[in-house]
Amino acid sequence: MKKEKMKLKENEIPVREGIFVFPKDENDTPHLIGGKCLDCGDICFPKRILCDACESEEPLEEVLIGEKGVLNTYTVVRLGYPNFDLPYIMAIVTLPESDDLHAVAQLEDCEPEEVRIGMQLAITTGKIKTDFSTGKDVIAYKYRPARD
Repeated sequence: MKKEKMKLKENEIPVREGIFVFPKDENDTPHLIGGKCLDCGDICFPKRILCDACESEEPLEEVLIGEKGVLNTYTVVRLGYPNFDLPYIMAIVTLPESDDLHAVAQLEDCEPEEVRIGMQLAITTGKIKTDFSTGKDVIAYKYRPARD
């Protein structure tokens, strides 16, 4: 799987390498980087070295997942760590690629009173906080209400 780098602005840094793929351009969709067991087919996120479903010792295959999801639960964070813009919505998103597969992410493009358990979501990227040491915006994957 070829991972293309998104061109971040000078004042931006990625949250962490290896957990998601930035979109290549404004027409592309970001994806989470999961792992698929070649023995049992289980998919995990984030990608692990070995399968914890069947305990296979074979390395997992890297797969792109998480383009869509369903809101499982959420909380509105009003008091939190420094450098996060408050308030923000933190969600557990159920991913359709496998049973019991979830991602934790901030929600954007919706107000807390608009959020509903079971709502359809789409992946996006955006600022989650300001980096303390550099002052740069930290960019990560997020979810927003699906528009289709």
